[in-house]
Amino acid sequence: MHRLVAFVVLCAAGLASAKDTSVRSTEWQGRIIGGMNAASGQFPYQVSLTASYQHFCGGAIIGDYWILTAGHCLINRQPADVIAVVGALTSAHGGFNYDVQQFIVHPNFNEWTQQNDVALVRTRRAMHFNTAVFPVKMARTYTPANRAVLASGWGLKSLTIAKPADVLQYVALRTISNDDCSQRFHSLQNRVVTPSNLCTFSRTAQGTCMGDSGSPLVSDGELVGLVSWGIPCAVGYPDVYVRVSSFRAWITAITGVY
Repeated sequence: MHRLVAFVVLCAAGLASAKDTSVRSTEWQGRIIGGMNAASGQFPYQVSLTASYQHFCGGAIIGDYWILTAGHCLINRQPADVIAVVGALTSAHGGFNYDVQQFIVHPNFNEWTQQNDVALVRTRRAMHFNTAVFPVKMARTYTPANRAVLASGWGLKSLTIAKPADVLQYVALRTISNDDCSQRFHSLQNRVVTPSNLCTFSRTAQGTCMGDSGSPLVSDGELVGLVSWGIPCAVGYPDVYVRVSSFRAWITAITGVY
């Protein structure tokens, strides 16, 4: 995964990085810690975005040509260099490859603060849907606190081993309110939790230091979030997501997907 060394250093630094108010956005990108192996077909909407045959971010299928991911995943990348892998259970092989035709990053994405951290990926040809490849419905309403959610992705399984998971991982989490989330980050001056964010926190050593950046967060079969940022890795701080319902109108206007 890209910037893997940076993640390991930050995980080892732990709480010390919480006090560094000059940390760049690339150092906040998420990975999954403390999860379980997924079963074949359990997350048919899961996408692995790859470059040079290496996974670098996750995404969620929302339409036959369209994948939703985090905006920061696409910075300094070109569509021609990226392949979307769908229907895979392992990161090393399997699944179906689709060339990418276009990136559309939200026009108000702020790389420094990670606000509006959402983007669309359009594949060159339509994805073929089956039991292993199928889109997820986007949430229409605001997701409240204390909602059971599932995060999935290929990420680090351990804070001490700098190696991505071989098998797709998932973890059960709980949402918390944005007020609670903001309070837990009160010492950080360059990180703001906005209404278009969604936060989860269950316990230390579990969270989206397990879910690749851009990977989906789902509740009751609906896509409610995309992994955006957090303090690596699962050291007692919430994980912060793009709140999908906040961007539904923008997504629909471009893709026609409801």
